[in-house]
Amino acid sequence: MGYSKEKEKYQVTEIDITLDTDDKEEQEREYINNITSRIMEIANDYIHRHPNIDICTSQGITELFKDIKRKYKADINNIKELNILWDIYTCICCTCRIKPTLMRYCIMVGISQDTMNSWIKGEYAGRVTSGHSESAQKWKSECESTLYDEVIQSGNIGCMFALKANYGYRDNIQIIQSDGRDQLPEYSREEIAARAKIVDQLPESVDDLPE
Repeated sequence: MGYSKEKEKYQVTEIDITLDTDDKEEQEREYINNITSRIMEIANDYIHRHPNIDICTSQGITELFKDIKRKYKADINNIKELNILWDIYTCICCTCRIKPTLMRYCIMVGISQDTMNSWIKGEYAGRVTSGHSESAQKWKSECESTLYDEVIQSGNIGCMFALKANYGYRDNIQIIQSDGRDQLPEYSREEIAARAKIVDQLPESVDDLPE
């Protein structure tokens, strides 16, 4: 990964992804590396062709994922491939400092939101499937965890809204207890109460959020 820092602005100029394949057999390791290399090739070509597009923004990274979808045809029946693509997707998001969402992942791999929702519910092509369902639920949990961590670390209002709108959170007590983790930063009762009030006062629509 390369980046420049001009006036404190973080900017990605190259995507560099290496997935952990140490515990894989040679054939599977080659399979993973081939997919990773292809996505990196597409991503870096896009960056070089569009130097004025900042992929560290919501719109910029979405356009990048659209370009990946156009040039890499994912097999949505192959859950192994989709899991590899998910790891690549989250690496790109992390590199660009953008929160991963299921919506953008669907854009990158060419899956409709309705299809993703059916997987989360445990359905695939009209029947129950463990592989797609388990993976989709894991992806959703990872997105939730990223938002959760941001709220705990910084009290980010946008992330609080996303948790409330997409994951059923209602107050800060739920945020702290939702996944049962023990190693959380310590907050006073006053701080917790204050954040709970902030969440309760969030608007029902993202359009009503302040700039």
